Amino acid sequence: MSAAPGDVKRIGAGELRAFIQDAGELKKGTLLYDGGQLLNLARYENKLFCDAKGSGASPYKVSLVYSDAPAPAFKGRCSCPARTFNTAFCKHAAALLVAWARAPESFAVSEAAPPGAPGGDTARKSVKKGSANAQAMMKSGVEQVGTLVRELGVSGVATIGGDRIEQMEKLAEALRENRLRRLSARTLDLAALLRRQAAGGRQARGAPRGALPAVAYANVMADLLLTARKLEKHLAGEPLDDRHVEELVGKTWKASDRKPAEGLTLIEYAFSTRTTSDDFVIRESRFIDLESGRHFSEKQILPVFLAKRTDPKRSFAGEVLAGARATTYPGYPPLRVDFSDLGDKRPLDAGALESVLARALPDVGAALAALQEHRKDVFAPDLVPVAVLTDTLFARGARLSAVDDKGEALHLPDDPALEERLAGSLRDARLRALLGDVGIDAALPTLWPLAAVVEGPLGLELRPVLDQGLAARGGPLEGSAWNAAAREAGASPAAIALGEVREELAEALVTGLTGLSARATDPLAARLRDLRLEKQAALLQALPQRPEPADRLDDFIKLYQVLEMALVRLAGATQIDRGSTERVPTYESVAVARPDETLSPDEVARRRAAGAMNRYVAAVHHARYYASLPASELVASIFPIWADGTATPTIARTFAPLGAEAIAAAEKALTVKAGRVAKLTAVRVLQAVVLHGGPARAEATAMLRKVEEHAKDAGLRALARDALDVIDVTHVTQPAGLGSDWVRSRRAARLERVHDLAKTLGAAPTKEERIEALKALSELGDLAALPAFRRAFYADASRDVREEAAYALAQLGDVEMVETFVRMLASRGVDEREAKIAAYALGFLGDVRGLSELLLAYADGYKPGIVADAIRAFGPVALTPLVDLIEARPELAKRAAALDVLKKMDDTAVAACLVERIEARRGDADLADKAQLYLRLADVHAHSRREVATALMSALSGAPGKEAQAAVKAAQKALGVVKRSK
Repeated sequence: MSAAPGDVKRIGAGELRAFIQDAGELKKGTLLYDGGQLLNLARYENKLFCDAKGSGASPYKVSLVYSDAPAPAFKGRCSCPARTFNTAFCKHAAALLVAWARAPESFAVSEAAPPGAPGGDTARKSVKKGSANAQAMMKSGVEQVGTLVRELGVSGVATIGGDRIEQMEKLAEALRENRLRRLSARTLDLAALLRRQAAGGRQARGAPRGALPAVAYANVMADLLLTARKLEKHLAGEPLDDRHVEELVGKTWKASDRKPAEGLTLIEYAFSTRTTSDDFVIRESRFIDLESGRHFSEKQILPVFLAKRTDPKRSFAGEVLAGARATTYPGYPPLRVDFSDLGDKRPLDAGALESVLARALPDVGAALAALQEHRKDVFAPDLVPVAVLTDTLFARGARLSAVDDKGEALHLPDDPALEERLAGSLRDARLRALLGDVGIDAALPTLWPLAAVVEGPLGLELRPVLDQGLAARGGPLEGSAWNAAAREAGASPAAIALGEVREELAEALVTGLTGLSARATDPLAARLRDLRLEKQAALLQALPQRPEPADRLDDFIKLYQVLEMALVRLAGATQIDRGSTERVPTYESVAVARPDETLSPDEVARRRAAGAMNRYVAAVHHARYYASLPASELVASIFPIWADGTATPTIARTFAPLGAEAIAAAEKALTVKAGRVAKLTAVRVLQAVVLHGGPARAEATAMLRKVEEHAKDAGLRALARDALDVIDVTHVTQPAGLGSDWVRSRRAARLERVHDLAKTLGAAPTKEERIEALKALSELGDLAALPAFRRAFYADASRDVREEAAYALAQLGDVEMVETFVRMLASRGVDEREAKIAAYALGFLGDVRGLSELLLAYADGYKPGIVADAIRAFGPVALTPLVDLIEARPELAKRAAALDVLKKMDDTAVAACLVERIEARRGDADLADKAQLYLRLADVHAHSRREVATALMSALSGAPGKEAQAAVKAAQKALGVVKRSK
């Protein structure tokens, strides 16, 4: 924004670094401003003035002089001893410029320079108070929002064009400058919804492309109107509660404004780093107090340019802050804190997590009651933090629900990323509690989980689920189509009926209240009466009787809000009939509706690829299928069964009592050049044999120790080490009752190192630092690092960091990532770099679920060298599907990459695969046609060439036809019986 002659240019916080070259002074100045050290802010012509608290009895006098020529610049003057009047900036002058950038409305407009100010005259003149000017600007902003809502409410959105949306975005910027923070945010939300509609963007499931999500639109409109009405009263003299000040307009709270909080015992259950739309970096820790169960938050908020030069707020993951002291800002839970003493820090242990469980809400009903109480205040934030005891997740279609011990369920958001993260957090563990935020998604009460307390083989653990920044960005304002969401989530018929009424009201607001007639409202009023909502029905029927559409708006919004609260009560908890569910073997805390049939792995893969089956139902089918196979078949067919990550738990349970047979099979999987998942399954089988007991236990333990000590694969070593720890905990290898404590003490130093590196990975300001932390974590080779790797993969702002995280996850054998990598590879036409990462990662893992997409990429000619290396890494598992593909598309055999894959595979395995096909086709008319192809493939190894040529001569001996004779002659050449032509 240019300045008028003799005025001071407005600047944004992001421009400060352009005027203050010394990053150290800018940092100090920011801290001074944030600490409320500036007094008597004033502006006169092209000068800014203030008093700054210092070490002396009198404040320092500070001024800034702005000039346009030869380029825009500020010159600072201060009476402090650290700077002379001729230098550019001291920390006090820097603080004054920070104040101008952040809150220009707080400067009083003076008719002369303040007395005694540097560069000003000493004459006393009248001063016009800046507060009056700021109040006038706030009033103007509120009036503009009221006008906007009234216009849209009356006429609807049909006539809104791109220029009007741009005006809304500019209005939002002006509202923020005038400290109307909530109105600014909601105006931006409104503009985003309308811009998405205009662009025909992605809408909620079930909504037509380009359709405005009516519920989300009505929610924003209601919030804008209610907030504007509240601020109108405030500007007319009605005081605001401190919580409303913070939520609606914001304020720099001095230490004297904040309340002390002592004797806190805190654990951090979530940490995030995110960047806002107006270029501020927010680093945030979320805590729960083990004494009271209250939720707190510590934030570091900096402009982007300054965040890169400022030490980041640290994470406290893996620690207990006992006896911490702080002051709390006015606001809603989680209360923001400013620590004065972090107390005595100790490692997070099982006792602290037991305290979390003791302070958590006892059931879903209590969580819903907390939400209803929170929503009584219409100006409260959308989300309220909770910790709630839950022991089961129920997977229904694409949506999950958290279920308590009474069978009552609280819905989770319809979010594929959440399903993947929960799968990673709950594998091989039992759910005890979820910590996160409860809010409303299209009027459906929803829990966005941030962390889970689970009980694994080594005791209680706190595992991250979602980054709270992601939870906020995917929160209630987006919404989903009510009918689809409610029915899929199992809401009651009454809730669905009320939701439909409310959605139709939202549609009426979209089209405009001018068209609201008795013909539209009478049927809705009748449905409200059926639900025993008589007052609401009468209010609805009265609306069309008002001749002026603008007069209908306030009561319409009031009705809409009241129906939301009624809907929250009706759509609250869903009852789950546990008798009709089946536990998922791979995830003991997840249940699904019991399937009526058992599907083969191929059919499961087809339905998963089509989006017709979630991972948990798929896991049930896999477990049923593999459990139906006799142990002899499992022993004889290690490949490809052992290379399927979903089959690992079933295979381990099946092989546990087989003793020597199980050990022989595991040894084969560990020694053959095969994909890594087969080897990881072998470690699980050995662990199961030991835990089952019997004569084979000692040999299985010895094999595990050999893997832990000598395996070159970091993932194998980590899994073997954890298996031995589980054995020590569950068997009488230690004094009674001391196994778990003994193992924990043994693991303590390594886990402390994991936590330290994980904190750096989550909070370091540069991608280079985060990549170094990631590599160091990978070198440690500890499975406890998996949550940190997953978080970096899903949430880190740097693509380079996400790439390294993908490789680290594959290296540690995280089979929960297979489907994510498959989707990335399948999108190779959209994002080539992501697809290349996925190809590498799938090759690292060697899980057969990734082989099909790799083969498709191979057939497409995508990155032939990379894809061929990935396929080859699977070992013999890849042979049969690879040859199937080449048989279906013989032209692929002409590619050097195709033959190179076979060349680097075991020659005996290649020969066995091809000979088996020849024998299966003995006597078939098409064998002669296939013979030349088989010989070409076998030619990569001398042994396979001889074996295949011999098998072909036997199978085609005496066969009629020129093709058969040519094939026999080619086989003879391969054996050297007939010289090859030059």
